[in-house]
Amino acid sequence: MMNIFFRSLLPIAVCVSTLSFFGARPEVLQILSGLDRPVAATFGPEGKTLFVANSSRGSLGALRGMGSLTKFDRGSDGQYKLASKRFVIGLTAPSAMALLPVSLGEGLPKGLLFLVSGTPLIENEDGRLTKDASKDFIGISVIDPVTGKTLRKVDLGPAAAMKLRGEYSLVSPSSLDFDNQGNLYIADTGIGGNVFMFKNRVKAQPTIYRIDHDSLAEMLNGVPPANAQVMKVSSIPGDMRYHSADDSIYFLANHIVGATQGAVFKVGSSDFQKHGSIQTIVRELTALSSLAILPNGKTLLVANSGELHVPRGKKSSREIRFKPEMRFSTPGRFDMLIQADGNSLLAVPEETGDAGAGKGQRLKIVLFPAKY
Repeated sequence: MMNIFFRSLLPIAVCVSTLSFFGARPEVLQILSGLDRPVAATFGPEGKTLFVANSSRGSLGALRGMGSLTKFDRGSDGQYKLASKRFVIGLTAPSAMALLPVSLGEGLPKGLLFLVSGTPLIENEDGRLTKDASKDFIGISVIDPVTGKTLRKVDLGPAAAMKLRGEYSLVSPSSLDFDNQGNLYIADTGIGGNVFMFKNRVKAQPTIYRIDHDSLAEMLNGVPPANAQVMKVSSIPGDMRYHSADDSIYFLANHIVGATQGAVFKVGSSDFQKHGSIQTIVRELTALSSLAILPNGKTLLVANSGELHVPRGKKSSREIRFKPEMRFSTPGRFDMLIQADGNSLLAVPEETGDAGAGKGQRLKIVLFPAKY
């Protein structure tokens, strides 16, 4: 009789064990749809708001002036609800956003939204790439996250009056982030710069810029930055994140000669520009689209093919399974919000969605467990 009792408990125990195991997997909590080629997401303070950059595109390039920011507010039930579909309009090729962590002086308080945008790969009304993008904006916009008002715009493109130090200007920026002191880092792919898409030919190079706090404040008030550093890189830089625990910038790069391979590197904020100080986190992976640093210091990666990965050693990674199984569709620059219980929320934009190009664009809110 006792054996029968234990045999009857066994399926229950297995079920509980299975639920516990699967409960530790990432889980999609919410899907936000109706977006227009979403390429980047950023949580506002404490996750009370969520901003999504829409880079409206044709078949060949970005559509001039058709990009936008969408804003969501978090309700009392924890769900994100649409606040404004076109919170900011008139953008061309927005690519990344970050919140200002410190004040830059009068009129530029902590918490403003910095947006980098622009590309020479712009599609005209006839469906062809423009032959001259000299008059198109490539640079930084500073946006009030409450009203959507643009407070500052700084054109840093090849034809702009404002110049960063060095011979290279912004051509096709891919990412930006701040460190704790308010120094700004901008990654630029250089894509399109070596083609005749500007009135004057541009020397293009994959580059990461560092503009210190005081110089950034000057730049936003019309003064060329006195302290802007340039670090040239050999592969195409993508996403970039600052990690305060080791005062370092982590950035991913995709090598596109031959089979595309993704890698992640880090460089200390104080060692910026010293190529000998760049450390390899992982290399020889599949092409990568975005990264974040988990609370335990591990790097969380999203591959172009849609999987989540955590590096294992210098040349391999472990794919993280979902509950139920899923992959992202054309994932963009995601953001991560760490919660009090150690778990995190991920906001992952999907540019194409299940319905194919031009339809079904969306963003997924994912619960990511602390165990990773």
